[in-house]
Amino acid sequence: MLQADDIEKLRDLFDESVAEYPIADQTQANEALASYLIQTQPSDRLFDILVTVENTGSSKRLIIDLANHFFLSQVIEGSGRYIAEVLSNLAAYIPGQALSNGHKIESRPVRQGEHEPQYIPAYILPLDCKEVWKEALMIARASTILGRFPYSNARIQAVAAAATRMQQRGYLFTIDCGTFQMQPTEIEKIVADIRKSLRPLGCFNTMTNIMHLARKTYEYKYDQILFGQRYAPGLGERPPTTPIGLLFNIAVKLPIRGRGHGLKQNKAAWTNAIALGRDFVAMLDLEAYTHFAFLNIDASQLEAKLREVAHYDHCFALRQWHFSFTPEFLETFFSLDFDSDMKQQLGWGISDALRLINVLNEQVTPDPTIIQIKKLSTAGIDQKLIRSMLPYLAYTECEANRNYRSPFDTTGENVIFKPAIISNDRNLLIFPSASLIGPAFFEAIFSALKSISTPQVISRLRGDGTERLTRHVFKKHRFLPVLENAKYNLGPNDNGECDLVFEDDENIVLVECKAKALTRGAMTGAQGDALLDFAGGLFASQAQALRHERILRTCGEINFLDKRRLEFRNRRITRLAVTLVDHGTLQNNWILNSVYQALLSAQVSCPPDYAKRKQVSDFNANLRMFREETQQLLAKGHNIRAHALNVASTSVAQLDIILNGARDLDDVRGRLTPRMTYSTFNILLEFSSIYKMRDHTQS
Repeated sequence: MLQADDIEKLRDLFDESVAEYPIADQTQANEALASYLIQTQPSDRLFDILVTVENTGSSKRLIIDLANHFFLSQVIEGSGRYIAEVLSNLAAYIPGQALSNGHKIESRPVRQGEHEPQYIPAYILPLDCKEVWKEALMIARASTILGRFPYSNARIQAVAAAATRMQQRGYLFTIDCGTFQMQPTEIEKIVADIRKSLRPLGCFNTMTNIMHLARKTYEYKYDQILFGQRYAPGLGERPPTTPIGLLFNIAVKLPIRGRGHGLKQNKAAWTNAIALGRDFVAMLDLEAYTHFAFLNIDASQLEAKLREVAHYDHCFALRQWHFSFTPEFLETFFSLDFDSDMKQQLGWGISDALRLINVLNEQVTPDPTIIQIKKLSTAGIDQKLIRSMLPYLAYTECEANRNYRSPFDTTGENVIFKPAIISNDRNLLIFPSASLIGPAFFEAIFSALKSISTPQVISRLRGDGTERLTRHVFKKHRFLPVLENAKYNLGPNDNGECDLVFEDDENIVLVECKAKALTRGAMTGAQGDALLDFAGGLFASQAQALRHERILRTCGEINFLDKRRLEFRNRRITRLAVTLVDHGTLQNNWILNSVYQALLSAQVSCPPDYAKRKQVSDFNANLRMFREETQQLLAKGHNIRAHALNVASTSVAQLDIILNGARDLDDVRGRLTPRMTYSTFNILLEFSSIYKMRDHTQS
């Protein structure tokens, strides 16, 4: 991670290089490089003096980060672009890998019979090596004047352009270690200004506009909007994307009906809000812009990268599932065991919620819907029953997200916990897009049940309900497990439990179920929370399943305590983690693929008074198990890349869509672990895009 000390050192080195090696024009630039062209090339000289295979803690990434910092500093300081150009040229010469003997990797065809060379990470000498760095900067300055490698970073250029527009609007910010920084009060002012712009439209019209814009921007399929990362072709530039999630979280704070002065004024208000929200979130630098953003993530970047993608989901996406799945989700997860207790203590139960959902199924659409409460009674739901449910299912007008003042608030967002907003006169209910209602109904019912149950009952429900729902989805699509909750104990380090196992002649699918939800801290960028949610959800499941796989591959079978046996028989193994609700980008297969190598060397530390210290300890224990299991598999000659490619993670709602129409386990494996990606980091968008491509090639 870029440090302030690195920036100051580089700035001083640059000034010293300019003073010691003056280069004013192309003639002097050619003269400066001429001496290197007699026996070698500038790139060879830079490799010889700057690159090492010893771990100095600095790599090509430092040069790129410095270049980005100085490019952004142009917005505030009016200088820095030239240094950014020079560093861009320098980075173009520096490799990310070297041969294991420390030599430069040659660019040539592989000779017949030649063993594949071993590549290892390449590092650079620290900035304290002044003479080396002054010469390196001289070579890069000469290359810059000759126009060899102009600065090109679509992401940073978009961030800088957005910051320039925000500066022109009068908002205040600074730059620190390559990122723009705003005071919390300034961020709250921006969110308040967006809300002020949207107020003439009101909550209903604003949400309608947001949903129209979302469906125009992203694919709408499986009765939901398939949000995901978007890219310009190649390394091309593109404007920032509109932050749908942020705008939605602001819209629900508004009065249901606006007080606009006409269509023209309302359109201008909407345009202003969109532009301000887009530029503000662009400055947070959460979008990827190119397909290469998630390559080569090391352990030092792990926490920051996971925090970034979770915060991206909060600002740009919405939590959804297909509304038609809601009744079976709720009935299967909760069952009707709690129905009588809820009716006795709350006045309504699970069965009543299911009746209401069936009525709504005929009325809600992809756009927000306003429903008169009295019309629900004509549909067969008693008015008294409705009134008893509303405190748990609906926020009063302007109460949803009342404390949401910033996309960094960890407690401000609460709209996800209730599916509706009720008007102040208590006569109208507003429901957002149908795809948002299901998850909110689940949260509302779960919260109501928690209010009358013990923590032990709720904890048991989370685990049992998630496994029950996962089993239901597989059974619905004609797949029955051969093992459920099967425990084994083959020694001190060879014990565990398989939640669900599916098999056929060619495949073994190991399924681990996790009820852990994504915390609001992770959604809003709280340091450490995204990492721990990733650790407790996807990674914990994968570490457990990896032990199952290692025993199968090394011992040939697992003998369970109930005398049953699972044999390997050289079959393909797929490890699937199923979460109760969607974890967004954090649970995408290719995120795990991108950070797989980093996890093999990562260890997490925290202050003694950290509130989530136990979660950190559990994560480190799983990291140790992950490394040990991987090392044993490597010792048996198993390819490490196969582990990253044979893993999958979905929510139960996503799994319901992916399994639909699957012929057999081989088809299931292909759907869960495709060998290609569009880098959208949305599980369903990837699934849709890949099958659309396959249908096109077969037609």
